[in-house]
Amino acid sequence: MKPDLNVKSVSDIDFEKLLKIGKRVFLFDFDNTIGVWKSQVISENILNIFEYLKSNGAQVFIITNGKRRDMHSKTDVRIIWRSLKPLTFKVKKNIGNHLKDKSKVVVIGDQIFTDILFGKLLKAYTIKVEPIDTSKEFISTKFLRMIEKVFNLK
Repeated sequence: MKPDLNVKSVSDIDFEKLLKIGKRVFLFDFDNTIGVWKSQVISENILNIFEYLKSNGAQVFIITNGKRRDMHSKTDVRIIWRSLKPLTFKVKKNIGNHLKDKSKVVVIGDQIFTDILFGKLLKAYTIKVEPIDTSKEFISTKFLRMIEKVFNLK
């Protein structure tokens, strides 16, 4: 299972190009994609990306398997906590009306077996980023990353 695009970080994504080809719904993973694991902060750079997308008519969501936490960063981006990725039913239940036109949906994340598989199950365009920091992660995440390396999944 391969993502449609591999990049080093969210900052390396050409969002202007994605908007030009009709992408309008952006689903971002949180932990190790836009913030470190268990963080309560979204960097100014990521907040600027969100604002850019929204100012160009896009819908932006954060889809995370993480527990609900009080965010210190101020954003009006809707967050779906404990989303149960790669399963799609909870996300579809919450924002399904935004996912009807699959050609407009982009899923961005750092893990093949959760984020990218989730995107593939949605039939969305998938972008894999390198994880921000793998030194502190949930044990199952470490195991899945090991499998990704063994099978050279990127």
